[in-house]
Amino acid sequence: MTRTIRSFLAVLTLACAPLLAAASAEEGADKAPVPPEEIARATVEKVLDAMEGRRDELRRNPEELDAIIERILVPLVDVEYMSRLVLGRHWREASDAQRERFQEAFKDMLIQTYGGALLEFDREQVEFMPVRAEESAEDVTFRAKVKTESGETVDVDLDLHLVDGEWKIYNGSVGNLTFVTNYRGQFNQEIRRTSLETLIGKLESRYSGTPATAQKDADDTR
Repeated sequence: MTRTIRSFLAVLTLACAPLLAAASAEEGADKAPVPPEEIARATVEKVLDAMEGRRDELRRNPEELDAIIERILVPLVDVEYMSRLVLGRHWREASDAQRERFQEAFKDMLIQTYGGALLEFDREQVEFMPVRAEESAEDVTFRAKVKTESGETVDVDLDLHLVDGEWKIYNGSVGNLTFVTNYRGQFNQEIRRTSLETLIGKLESRYSGTPATAQKDADDTR
């Protein structure tokens, strides 16, 4: 997965922030909801404007960037459900303690992997597509097209579902590569070779260092 795509997924998650909040805000309102793609465009502009002139500062202070990502992005993601999908049957076999540790380590990995890439995103790279779903839908796909460094146009999707009346992201895809499937394959390979406990330990060890170190490790694994 290229840095452009990783950065776009981070920004697209931010773009979904108003969409996730809209379910509650629009409930019972007489006016028609603002189309999600319009909300996304406005939010991307706001986020990129907020980073304008600060990108070098945030590169020098990755802890600050990580804190921003944790505060803004993590609440929008259904980390527990995503963890279940990624681990598959291994989730059912895991102890409660292992589940908690995996979720925390997986969350830290996502922050380190996608946070730094956010700084490389450019507004000209993305075209948002209309969201097509019934008003009563509880599972929707947020679609866009993103232009890579090579000029290729790639389809990028985020899957969201309703959790206690709030929209949460649980999966994403870039072209034919699905986020959950990609990590499930990587993690299953490690678990088969060693064990779930070893996988969790490696994730904790790799992403318990400084944000800059963890980002380098994340890049080195791709």
